[in-house]
Amino acid sequence: MGTKPGEVVDSHGRPDALRPGVGAAAVVAVLLSALGISTSFGMLLLLPLYVQDLGGSVASFGLVLSAAVIPAVLSLIVLSSHPEALRPQWVLVLAITVFGAGAAATSTVTGGWEPLAVVGLLLGTAWAVVYTVMPMVMNEMVTDSGRVTYFGYLTGTQQLGIGAGPVLAGWMSHTSLGFRGTFIVAGLVCAAAAVSTVVAAALTPDRRRATSPDRGGERQLSLLRTSATLVRPPVGPWLLVIALFACLFTTMTQFQTTFANTQGLDYSLFYVAYTIAVIAVRFLVAPWVRRFDQVRVIAISITVMLIAVASFLVVGSNPLAYATASAAMGLGYGLALPATQAHVVAVSTDSVAPQVLPIAGLVFQTAILASPLAVGWIIVQFGYWLLFTVLIAFAIVQALISWRQVISQGRHLAQGA
Repeated sequence: MGTKPGEVVDSHGRPDALRPGVGAAAVVAVLLSALGISTSFGMLLLLPLYVQDLGGSVASFGLVLSAAVIPAVLSLIVLSSHPEALRPQWVLVLAITVFGAGAAATSTVTGGWEPLAVVGLLLGTAWAVVYTVMPMVMNEMVTDSGRVTYFGYLTGTQQLGIGAGPVLAGWMSHTSLGFRGTFIVAGLVCAAAAVSTVVAAALTPDRRRATSPDRGGERQLSLLRTSATLVRPPVGPWLLVIALFACLFTTMTQFQTTFANTQGLDYSLFYVAYTIAVIAVRFLVAPWVRRFDQVRVIAISITVMLIAVASFLVVGSNPLAYATASAAMGLGYGLALPATQAHVVAVSTDSVAPQVLPIAGLVFQTAILASPLAVGWIIVQFGYWLLFTVLIAFAIVQALISWRQVISQGRHLAQGA
């Protein structure tokens, strides 16, 4: 079997997943960094309880959470406008450091919840940058053939940290450390993650050096021109898919506790089943499906997710049905998102490729930060039945986009035969 033009191969002539000069140690360092910052993020999920402990309410926590909307979006716009101004590793180090400082600063708030709004601004903005830049760091290390697999490793590691963080923090908060000591530990975990990122940068060749300043200037487009290019096919529809993923993700995770309470269910069933499924599919299934057409993989995964979301309307108070729906949600979402992120890069042109991932991150994080406002209003006004109906509609749109692409590819192959 021949290789594609420009494809990197190993000594046996097989497609290599890592770029020349990138070793396993660099990948491990990035994954350790991802695990550290994600665990710290998970530990900060105890913030609602801390707000209540300081005399606030769930509504107060909402204000803390929403404080990051504008600065986070502005930060991602700057990042999207100048994606190669700094190496993504150094941007990641800065974002992790800011998040760690915010986590540690949380422990100093003692006289009321209001100062936590400033902390929320730091945490939300830093996390938005982290979530956007992490794939950029990994993308600098892998080849086209390895992108889906290693994006799966990255997001799976992040999910592991987010799932383990609350469990670890819950245990620590009941020791002599309390909430404040737990948040300090979260800051220390960030420090370790930042060091790991520095190690990864030292072990990874700077790809920007391979492009001369003149050629780099030719390839770089303004954010406005790039955005105008990306909203059109073939990239535009997939950016819409990513935005809808964000709406589905934030709704299913942030509002799961209240949904479970209305159904008389234990919400921990969702988080355990969902997290296990996401980790399993990204570490075990994602490498295996590299050999298949990625658009078809995305379409099938989204279809599984669609069925899972619809099943939440009929789980009732059955714990087994609830856990099964949660696991199916994790399987579909866990495989579809990294595959879609990789596909967006694959279908973009060279002139906009450096800005695709930051713009995709901007789209994802904007939806993450904005959609909870609408979700809360829907729940209060109409209940969960309408909310899940809307989510089903979102998943149907995603499925239509992906299956349409599968059919289109089939027609092109048939015409070329």
